Amino acid sequence: MINSGSDLVMINLSTREITRKPCPGHVIKNYLGGRGLGDYILLKHLGAATGPLDPENILVVASGLLTGSRMITTGRVHVSSRSPLTGLIGTSNSGGMFGSELKLCGILALVITGRSEAPAFIKITGDQITIEDASPAWGLPRQEAAEKLLELAGEKNARAALIGPAGEKLVSLASIMVGPGHACGRTGLGAVMGSKNLKGIVVKKTAAAAAEKVPAEAVRAVKNYLAKLKTLPDWEEWTTLGSTDSVIWTHQLGACGAKNYSQVTFDGIETATGASFKDMIVKYRGCYNCPVRCKATVKIDRGRHKGFEGDRGEYEPLSTWGPKCGNADGLESIYLCNLCDEYGLDSIGAGNAVAFAIDLYERGILTVGDTGGLELTWGNAESMEELLRQIADRSTWLGDALARGMKQAAGIIGRGSEKYTHTVKGLSMTIMDPRGFKGSGLGYAVSNRGADFGYVYAKPEYAYTREQALKAYGTEKAADRLAEEGKPPMVRQCMLANAVVDSLGICKIPEFGMIMDFDLQEAAKLVTAFTGSAVTGEDLLKTGERIVNAERLFNFRYGATAKDDTLPAKFLTEPIKEGPCRGSVVNLTPMLKEFYALMGWQEDGVVGKDKVNQLNLAGLTGDTPLDRLWE
Repeated sequence: MINSGSDLVMINLSTREITRKPCPGHVIKNYLGGRGLGDYILLKHLGAATGPLDPENILVVASGLLTGSRMITTGRVHVSSRSPLTGLIGTSNSGGMFGSELKLCGILALVITGRSEAPAFIKITGDQITIEDASPAWGLPRQEAAEKLLELAGEKNARAALIGPAGEKLVSLASIMVGPGHACGRTGLGAVMGSKNLKGIVVKKTAAAAAEKVPAEAVRAVKNYLAKLKTLPDWEEWTTLGSTDSVIWTHQLGACGAKNYSQVTFDGIETATGASFKDMIVKYRGCYNCPVRCKATVKIDRGRHKGFEGDRGEYEPLSTWGPKCGNADGLESIYLCNLCDEYGLDSIGAGNAVAFAIDLYERGILTVGDTGGLELTWGNAESMEELLRQIADRSTWLGDALARGMKQAAGIIGRGSEKYTHTVKGLSMTIMDPRGFKGSGLGYAVSNRGADFGYVYAKPEYAYTREQALKAYGTEKAADRLAEEGKPPMVRQCMLANAVVDSLGICKIPEFGMIMDFDLQEAAKLVTAFTGSAVTGEDLLKTGERIVNAERLFNFRYGATAKDDTLPAKFLTEPIKEGPCRGSVVNLTPMLKEFYALMGWQEDGVVGKDKVNQLNLAGLTGDTPLDRLWE
């Protein structure tokens, strides 16, 4: 395997002890890095009695196996812990430059535990690692905090991963920001950092770190991969619009979760999409070693936020702050996404929480007395912004309730509000209505981290031809997004493939969004070329199976059961009333039964002993002390 960037660094913030040793080869072979490595460490070392905000909770910040290499689009970093939002596996992935910088310091993963007595940050410069005072940066929003941490570190060209005020206040929707527009956003892992009094991590590679010789086979593999990308018909779209044009896509397909899923289309969709504002772009940006450069900086030239400059945003956050909140002003959505970044909030989760509150207000479940005078009506951007601030600083009854996540908020609000919480395993759903995307719906239900499209990325259901679907999944109907047939094998393959890509550190936009390499044949060529160890797509999918099963075992440790593999009742019982998906509901039970069988699980969804032994997961009980991390 790759020799550089293979160290595990354990940092105990309580004792201020730092230990660094190479990651065992068998761990890299079986889990690669990134998400897989984080899952392995948590499953092996985190006990059942440890709460998400306890000092003993483990936070793993891991680079992918190929992160920081000469392979293009490998700027990914993966953060794992027990989630304060769901209580289950918390995993989140981001691009930018931080992950590659960490890897080029020779570090595959940081394993952080304990709690600092005072605000602290971790400083990494080459092979030097220290714990420093972060008090001057505590309380600062993202941009100011990043500047202050780099000043304190004395490394103005370093990279930082940090939390904003929301993480400091232990908001369950808090994210970890790794750059402008780059967040480990979902599952609330910013609150885990906040509970440890850890403001951030500053990393600066040495000049010699980038001088590693690259095998000729790897150079050829990268050239071939890039050439393939540039021949694809959506190359120009991704390099100019990023994902923003997809805001209109779910509307066109009649499966848009507008107004908290009360509508499947949205009247103001033309002005809600960021693609309408491409004339405001002042700079295109990319992550580490990325030719796609799907990120962009915009400067708003009209309206309430004229003169504001910030990140353009992405499809899911823009959809959440746009149609899901009944907001037709895409400029407001761009601003609110950036405001989430400054507070260190998951822009999807926070937008979903605000849409939920507006829905309750419009239905009379919440009153002006509950909102402190806020008129929470659909598309009222000023009220949306104010409620966002209240969530971030937990300053009001409603803001504090929503800061705990939609599921817990419904328990506090009561009055039948539970009916309008659209979550799976405690994580709020992304914009795609599962009644219009049956594979994605199944993916929401069985995802180990909750209702998130990116965990499964079931794109074949609407992007494959019938011939491709027949070859891959045994039925042409797998390519029909409204059919349940063929979706279990599709979701299984996509889920395993995603686990691998999250562990390799490759971006999903080229790998799945463009090439659609769900059988991992392209990924296998890259791994073989860069590591010198021959692997096949089937080998990688087996590794993905190990990772997914490790996460399920972890979830069951903390009380999850197969009953959690479900969707909100609305999508199972209420047919869509109009458009191309008219009459559609999700018939989940037969899909689940087939999916469990394909995964080799028992009928009750339990990972049986035979499967545990087959995947070499036996003995990972959470009882192993952390000082045995390197075994």
